[in-house]
Amino acid sequence: MLRKTTYLLVGMMLLTVVPAMAGKIGFVEVERAAATTKQGQQAIMEFEAWVKPRRERIAQLKAIVDKAAKRYTKEQGVASEAVLEKLQNDGLRAKRNYEDAARQFNREAEAKRNQLLNEVAGRMKKVINDYAVANGYDAVLVFKPKTIIYLSSSSDLTDTIIRLYDERFPAKPLRSTTTLPGLEKKRKKR
Repeated sequence: MLRKTTYLLVGMMLLTVVPAMAGKIGFVEVERAAATTKQGQQAIMEFEAWVKPRRERIAQLKAIVDKAAKRYTKEQGVASEAVLEKLQNDGLRAKRNYEDAARQFNREAEAKRNQLLNEVAGRMKKVINDYAVANGYDAVLVFKPKTIIYLSSSSDLTDTIIRLYDERFPAKPLRSTTTLPGLEKKRKKR
């Protein structure tokens, strides 16, 4: 009993001493910061421009699958076995093409998204490190709003980091969507 009481008292003392020893700690909501900086907003716009024609192609392939399924259903009671088999094979081929294209799109989209955001995140880390050193922070932690119950506004550095990032890395003018990588329009030779 005495041992448990001693452990309890030591634990309570540590809980009061450790936060005081921790020093100055700040938090940054990195996802919001990366998406809110001007370069982050440009990266999102570039990603959306890159994704749009690819999504449209996936939608076209899905329409082909739906059309094949409807045709098979329509012909089911009327057509011969050979015709039904051909329609079924055509539908399966269309479905495979659609699913393959969708998987490929998802992989490429994830890679493109990560590439664009990692460029911003790498610079963001430099800004956070420089700010932390210049302002005497012992630690700056990444947080997500749903994981913290209370956070003092003086500990949330997100808006400050966004402002400093935009000052240090000004955004370049946006390129038109016709010159974004992957969307170049091929000119006919005369």
